[in-house]
Amino acid sequence: MANPLADEARSMTDAELGEAINEAYREVFNLQFQIGTRQLQNPMAMRSARRQVARLRTILRERQLAEAAGAPIEPLARVADRGEEVDEPVDAEQTTESPGDSASEEE
Repeated sequence: MANPLADEARSMTDAELGEAINEAYREVFNLQFQIGTRQLQNPMAMRSARRQVARLRTILRERQLAEAAGAPIEPLARVADRGEEVDEPVDAEQTTESPGDSASEEE
Protein backbone atom coordinates (compact mmCIF):
# COMPACT_ATOMS: atom_id res chain seq x y z
CA MET A 1 0.00 0.00 0.00
CA ALA A 2 1.40 3.38 -0.96
CA ASN A 3 2.15 5.97 1.68
CA PRO A 4 -0.29 8.91 1.48
CA LEU A 5 2.41 11.34 2.66
CA ALA A 6 4.68 10.25 -0.17
CA ASP A 7 1.87 10.51 -2.71
CA GLU A 8 1.14 14.05 -1.55
CA ALA A 9 4.84 14.97 -1.74
CA ARG A 10 5.16 13.58 -5.26
CA SER A 11 2.39 15.91 -6.42
CA MET A 12 4.35 18.97 -5.19
CA THR A 13 6.50 21.15 -7.41
CA ASP A 14 10.24 21.31 -6.81
CA ALA A 15 9.92 24.65 -4.98
CA GLU A 16 7.13 23.33 -2.76
CA LEU A 17 9.14 20.18 -2.08
CA GLY A 18 12.16 22.25 -1.06
CA GLU A 19 10.02 24.29 1.32
CA ALA A 20 8.53 21.09 2.78
CA ILE A 21 12.04 19.74 3.39
CA ASN A 22 13.03 22.95 5.19
CA GLU A 23 9.87 22.79 7.30
CA ALA A 24 10.55 19.15 8.20
CA TYR A 25 14.11 20.05 9.27
CA ARG A 26 12.71 22.87 11.44
CA GLU A 27 10.36 20.35 13.07
CA VAL A 28 13.27 17.99 13.85
CA PHE A 29 15.23 20.93 15.30
CA ASN A 30 12.30 21.96 17.53
CA LEU A 31 11.77 18.37 18.69
CA GLN A 32 15.44 18.12 19.65
CA PHE A 33 14.99 21.13 21.93
CA GLN A 34 11.87 19.62 23.43
CA ILE A 35 13.78 16.41 24.15
CA GLY A 36 16.59 18.39 25.78
CA THR A 37 14.21 20.32 28.03
CA ARG A 38 12.10 17.23 28.74
CA GLN A 39 8.99 18.83 27.27
CA LEU A 40 8.38 16.26 24.54
CA GLN A 41 5.14 14.39 25.27
CA ASN A 42 5.32 11.92 22.36
CA PRO A 43 8.74 10.30 21.83
CA MET A 44 7.57 8.82 18.51
CA ALA A 45 7.24 12.36 17.10
CA MET A 46 11.01 12.54 16.58
CA ARG A 47 11.01 9.27 14.66
CA SER A 48 8.17 10.33 12.39
CA ALA A 49 9.79 13.75 11.79
CA ARG A 50 13.10 12.17 10.78
CA ARG A 51 11.30 9.74 8.49
CA GLN A 52 9.41 12.61 6.87
CA VAL A 53 12.74 14.35 6.14
CA ALA A 54 14.09 11.14 4.61
CA ARG A 55 10.90 10.59 2.59
CA LEU A 56 10.99 14.10 1.13
CA ARG A 57 14.71 13.95 0.35
CA THR A 58 14.23 10.59 -1.37
CA ILE A 59 11.52 12.02 -3.61
CA LEU A 60 13.76 15.01 -4.44
CA ARG A 61 16.63 12.64 -5.27
CA GLU A 62 14.34 10.52 -7.50
CA ARG A 63 13.54 13.67 -9.46
CA GLN A 64 17.21 14.64 -9.76
CA LEU A 65 18.18 11.20 -11.04
CA ALA A 66 15.28 11.11 -13.49
CA GLU A 67 16.21 14.56 -14.78
CA ALA A 68 19.86 13.56 -15.22
CA ALA A 69 18.87 10.43 -17.12
CA GLY A 70 16.33 12.32 -19.23
CA ALA A 71 13.60 9.92 -18.18
CA PRO A 72 10.11 10.84 -17.02
CA ILE A 73 9.69 11.09 -13.25
CA GLU A 74 8.47 7.78 -11.85
CA PRO A 75 8.66 6.44 -8.30
CA LEU A 76 11.16 3.70 -7.55
CA ALA A 77 9.91 0.13 -7.73
CA ARG A 78 8.84 -1.34 -4.42
CA VAL A 79 10.93 -4.11 -2.92
CA ALA A 80 9.24 -7.41 -3.70
CA ASP A 81 10.65 -9.34 -0.73
CA ARG A 82 8.85 -7.15 1.84
CA GLY A 83 5.53 -8.74 0.93
CA GLU A 84 4.22 -5.55 -0.68
CA GLU A 85 2.67 -5.32 -4.08
CA VAL A 86 5.21 -4.54 -6.78
CA ASP A 87 4.37 -1.73 -9.20
CA GLU A 88 6.62 -3.12 -11.90
CA PRO A 89 8.43 -6.44 -12.29
CA VAL A 90 11.94 -6.63 -10.88
CA ASP A 91 14.51 -7.86 -13.38
CA ALA A 92 17.17 -10.36 -12.35
CA GLU A 93 19.81 -7.90 -13.61
CA GLN A 94 18.65 -5.28 -11.11
CA THR A 95 19.14 -7.50 -8.06
CA THR A 96 22.40 -7.21 -6.20
CA GLU A 97 24.74 -10.11 -5.68
CA SER A 98 26.75 -10.81 -2.57
CA PRO A 99 30.54 -10.56 -3.00
CA GLY A 100 30.89 -14.36 -2.75
CA ASP A 101 28.54 -14.93 -5.68
CA SER A 102 30.52 -12.81 -8.12
CA ALA A 103 33.79 -14.56 -7.28
CA SER A 104 32.35 -18.00 -8.03
CA GLU A 105 31.07 -16.85 -11.43
CA GLU A 106 34.49 -15.54 -12.50
CA GLU A 107 36.25 -18.87 -11.93
